[in-house]
Amino acid sequence: MGAEASRTPRLGVAFLAYNEEELIAKTVWEAVSSLSAVPGLDWRVLVVNDGSRDRTGEIAEGMASRDQRISVVHHEGNKGYAVATETALRNTPGEVVMVVDGDGQHTMADAPMFLEAIEGGADVVFGWKKQRHDPFVRLVLSKGLNALSRWILGSPLHDINGGCRAFRRGVAQKIEIRHRINFVGDEIFARCRIAGWKVTEVVVRHFPREAGQSIHRPWKMAGTIARVIRYLFELREEIQRAERWKRLSPRAAVNRTGAKDGEAGPGSRPRVERGSK
Repeated sequence: MGAEASRTPRLGVAFLAYNEEELIAKTVWEAVSSLSAVPGLDWRVLVVNDGSRDRTGEIAEGMASRDQRISVVHHEGNKGYAVATETALRNTPGEVVMVVDGDGQHTMADAPMFLEAIEGGADVVFGWKKQRHDPFVRLVLSKGLNALSRWILGSPLHDINGGCRAFRRGVAQKIEIRHRINFVGDEIFARCRIAGWKVTEVVVRHFPREAGQSIHRPWKMAGTIARVIRYLFELREEIQRAERWKRLSPRAAVNRTGAKDGEAGPGSRPRVERGSK
């Protein structure tokens, strides 16, 4: 592998996978094909196997043995979406780190749009599934949670908990995921708002799930919404505390949101740009 393997690639893509034995190979090989088609792009793929009880880990290891640009991290037991996201952020090599659901509903042919947004000055880029292919219950849940995020957090994002995001490397190494809940997009937005990192969104393609099951169950919707509301208010309180600290501390009033590698003044607001394609 030598110097080529040790060089930081331009893009690293992490796929979060839990019991995705029917889809993980297709998902990863689609990424390999799409990323290889981008002229001059140096890339790596990491599969985060979140304690799958099926053959997901075994299949991922088989792909890694065939292509040195693919690697695998295994959790001992199912740690949940938040921990898997944090594992991806800390362990994926790349100047830009993408974290993507491993269920085959996204295409890495959209990766150049994320890179372009980062090159344009964004620190974190959210994928917006403008045309969704989800079951009705999931669509209702998503619309409701987006509305709550706008109301409680002031989020202007259209798809705050979509399954495809990109991070500037400095941000990926610094951002904390403290709340152990599956809807990590809200916390990512909150951390960006506190740190003053620039957020934007891009429209991505979305495909129906071909196999496996979503971690979200319709019969748990009422409890899920109640838990999310508490979580959002906790995030809002964290944002408000940071903003109070900023007003009280003269040193914190210096806004360094334009700094590279995720360097930003605590408590400063993120610059948010509307999505386009």
